[in-house]
Amino acid sequence: MENQKNNRKTIIRIVNTFFIIAFVIVLAVVGWLLYNELYPNDEIIVKTIASDDTGINWDRLREMNPDIVGWIKIDDTRIDSPVVQTTDNVKYLNTNFQGDWDERGTLFLDCDYHWDGTAKNSVIYGHSIFREGSGIHVMFDDLHNYIDSENPEDYYQKHKIIEYDRPPEKGGNAKYQIISVFECESITDYVKMYFGSEQEFVDYYTNLVGMSAVKTYATIAPGEEILTLSTCTEKVQFNDGRLVVIAKRLHFGYEGGTQN
Repeated sequence: MENQKNNRKTIIRIVNTFFIIAFVIVLAVVGWLLYNELYPNDEIIVKTIASDDTGINWDRLREMNPDIVGWIKIDDTRIDSPVVQTTDNVKYLNTNFQGDWDERGTLFLDCDYHWDGTAKNSVIYGHSIFREGSGIHVMFDDLHNYIDSENPEDYYQKHKIIEYDRPPEKGGNAKYQIISVFECESITDYVKMYFGSEQEFVDYYTNLVGMSAVKTYATIAPGEEILTLSTCTEKVQFNDGRLVVIAKRLHFGYEGGTQN
């Protein structure tokens, strides 16, 4: 009888241990799945590996992905991600920074941007609102706040600076001030990178500043360096809509106001 009781206790302990282990495994799997949903491209892990006491360690990033060309960040938003470039504008629509398939993709620089100094506009593409209302974060989600927040003008004033860091040989670290935010059809001409003259350049971006949904009071001068962020919008008035955020590089440490 005593042996039977001991055997039952042993079986109960084994069963309990099994269920505890199974529960821990389920929690770990669920946690990992949630992490992948909430943090595309393992952003936390990549950021940890990429950063050291001097800032971004580009050599470490190149070891992870040789296509790395920059890192983009907007303070007080979830935009804090690597930027890659390859020979087409298709691969990183559904490929993460580690090179695996991921429907959320990776932020990527237009393949037609040349690093010889002739390009005037760095166009970076990224997904957003991939599953609207799901709570899942996609890289350029927060760009929609410039249009759709309760007070877009106030949001712009608090988030008008974009930090776009690049390796020293590709232009180094810089800050850009947003000069225009608008929604349009995908066929709208806003991704031009090369211009026949400085006047053509000034006229082109003066027109895009005039399209802005928020008042930026920006002016364009010859020799400016432009940064364009492009993502999708699903608003019904557009057949194939885009949300566009355009910024110009700041110089001499100036980070605000409306002057050049």
